Amino acid sequence: MNHEELLAKITTYQSDMLDTLEMLIRHESPSTEKPALDSFASRVSERFSSLGGETTILTNPTNGDHLQVVFQAPQAGSDRPGLILCHYDTVWPLGTIGERPFRISDDKAYGPGVYDMKASLMMFEYALRAIADLGMRPRRPIVFLMTSDEEIGSPTSRELIERHARQADYVLVLEPPTLEGSLKTARKGVGDFSLKVKGIASHAGSQPERGVSAINELAHQILSLQELADDEQGTTINVGIVEGGSRSNVIAAQA
Repeated sequence: MNHEELLAKITTYQSDMLDTLEMLIRHESPSTEKPALDSFASRVSERFSSLGGETTILTNPTNGDHLQVVFQAPQAGSDRPGLILCHYDTVWPLGTIGERPFRISDDKAYGPGVYDMKASLMMFEYALRAIADLGMRPRRPIVFLMTSDEEIGSPTSRELIERHARQADYVLVLEPPTLEGSLKTARKGVGDFSLKVKGIASHAGSQPERGVSAINELAHQILSLQELADDEQGTTINVGIVEGGSRSNVIAAQA
């Protein structure tokens, strides 16, 4: 098949690609929902296995399972593999698909996880299909690594990613580009911190002078943390979860 014939065939892929994308979107996979994540990984594993990949489900007791797929080179050699890196977890809670169903409007696809980053999974699959239709195989082995916890800081996949990256000749991360379509060549780091404040409980109505509110102190600390943000350096701060207190009429002993 020459390139002109391939381009014609790719045009016929469009319907299949959209059907595949809709299937991936309808199968929700929030970062904290292990059963949903595991079944999604299993489903994708079957698709890549049908393309000739050597699939391995990397079981994960705390978060969703990770998926490794290896496409061997035509001949055994010393070439280091290329690593294709994706994540399949999303920020959307279970049930979002009912509120925001998959749809196509003005040549754009919408749905929870379309942009970040299930469209990337679909594109890699059909890139492999195109290579197969050309009767070609990559010169070097290709390792596809799909992780389940990127949206929450990669707590269980970081070591796995780093180990594969050290063994690879190059790494292509299929994270979507900026709105301008620019290629990302670096990312800023991320850190997660928990701040615990201990106060003194007391009845808020009859003995407020005996209490020390952990919530009040935490509020001051939150404002101080926000001052660490630096737009020029690209440093962002977000306090995403706050908990504290025990009763509405009790000065909070913890937060």
